[in-house]
Amino acid sequence: QYMIQGRESISNSGTAKKVRISTDRHDGDLAAFSVPKLDPQAYLTASFKVASAAPYLPGSVNLYRDGIYLGQGALPLLNEGQEVKLGFGADDLVEVEGREVRRQTGEEGIISSSSVQVQAWDISIRNLHDFSIPVTVLDQMPFSANENVVVEPMPLMTEPTQKDYEKRRGAFAWKLAM
Repeated sequence: QYMIQGRESISNSGTAKKVRISTDRHDGDLAAFSVPKLDPQAYLTASFKVASAAPYLPGSVNLYRDGIYLGQGALPLLNEGQEVKLGFGADDLVEVEGREVRRQTGEEGIISSSSVQVQAWDISIRNLHDFSIPVTVLDQMPFSANENVVVEPMPLMTEPTQKDYEKRRGAFAWKLAM
């Protein structure tokens, strides 16, 4: 059962009416995500755990950033202790630049030759916020289903924080505190 604050008039015309049950304010943990090969933007997310003993009903939520209305998001049914992650759009204060620095295709070997393809990317990130924010950069590395094809990382590649990110084969994630 939910108590509606104040009085509400609901007509008997059969049309739908939304009634606000409550308003909650959450201080979420901010983070930025970027996939530089697809989009040079970093996207801001906020996550928090539901502290209320009453469940949050599924539906739309109004999203505000620094007191400015950004739009609406959607939430599923949430119970106490569940984590929520909401997107707040592109973050102009996290600059991401990804550029290809090397692409080479050729063959190696004298007696038996093999085809070789080399690709190298340089990804740089700059945080212009006046506070530290965790940034996750997502990228992929090809993988082979054929035992005769070998895929190796470049020798100077920064080791990813997580391989097979979210159980996606070949997806890498670098998690940085910036």
